[in-house]
Amino acid sequence: MVLAACGIFGMVYGAATGPEGHFQGISMGLILLLVSKITKGAIGAGDGWFFTASAWYLNAEEAWILLLGGLAVSWCWGAGLILYRAWKRENGGNMTLPFLACMWPAGIWILLRGEEIRWLSAIILNCK
Repeated sequence: MVLAACGIFGMVYGAATGPEGHFQGISMGLILLLVSKITKGAIGAGDGWFFTASAWYLNAEEAWILLLGGLAVSWCWGAGLILYRAWKRENGGNMTLPFLACMWPAGIWILLRGEEIRWLSAIILNCK
C-alpha cells in the first residue's frame, strides 16, 4: 500500500517534471520484477516495486547510485555474515538479506550530496 501510494504521488510529480528523465529508473524496477519472476522470488519483488515507484522521484543517475550502493552494502553485509558463520562453524544456508535496508547509506548520500531535493521542493512550492 505504501509503495502504491508513493508510486501514485511520484507519477504526479513525474508528469509535472517531465517523465522522460524517469524512464530508465522505471525500466530498472521492471527488470528487477522480471528477475524476481525468473528466480521464483529469490530476488524479492518488493525491490522491483520499490525501484519502479522511486524512479518517479529520482533521476537516472540517482537510481543507479541507489542500486549500486545497495548492492555494495549488501555484498559487504553478506560476505561478513558468511565469514562470521564460517568462523563460528555454523550453517547459515537459509538466511536472507533485506536488500532495501542496504540502500539506506546510498539514499542518505543522495540526500546529502548538496543538490536540490526536487520532490521536496516541488511539494513545498506547490503548497504556497
